[in-house]
Amino acid sequence: MVQVIPAILAQTKEEFVDKVTEIFSSAEMIQVDIMDGKFVPNATWGAPDEILELHLPVTFEVHLMIENPEEVVDDWVRAGARRIIFHIEATDNPGAVIEKIRGTPSVPSGREVGIAINPETPIAALSEWLHLIDYVLVMGVTPGASGQEFQRKVLKKIRDIKEMRPGIKVGVDGGVNFETAKEIVAAGADCLNAASAIFDYPEPEEAIKILQGI
Repeated sequence: MVQVIPAILAQTKEEFVDKVTEIFSSAEMIQVDIMDGKFVPNATWGAPDEILELHLPVTFEVHLMIENPEEVVDDWVRAGARRIIFHIEATDNPGAVIEKIRGTPSVPSGREVGIAINPETPIAALSEWLHLIDYVLVMGVTPGASGQEFQRKVLKKIRDIKEMRPGIKVGVDGGVNFETAKEIVAAGADCLNAASAIFDYPEPEEAIKILQGI
């Protein structure tokens, strides 16, 4: 069964808490979307210390849509993120970010390492790093706003990544809904990261169940 991960993009603490409250009992994990207004046009609420103070009732991963992610990795490790995802386009030194997330052999962080890749970025950008990470988040839209139309050209990207490293987990974020999810799962994705499809549905927890059944 595909894993459904509700993606929470919030402008305020109240919005964030409301969304978590709506779905936490039906979600194995949530995705905290963090935008800096630089790497992408919009900015979001949710500094690591603010997330830590909430004592979230559910496991979370963080999707860093920010420049220079290496500067905040340690903060997100302390905040308790189970998986930290950064954009291959956002740093000149992916290896350094991976090392910071992974930790050292003597003091491992226990966190999974994920790399996100935008629709227009060729998968060749990942080839040097695939053997060092746990997860690839394929963006189905250009990041920055919820509710965009899914770009079907990324379906091939999912298949190609699986061919390059068959055992790696692949998630898709952006444009995921009840229709596109079928194509995404058929292409080989392991996770569906959905925002509008869940939170714009009358019963968000029911939306999660529908997506899980695809």
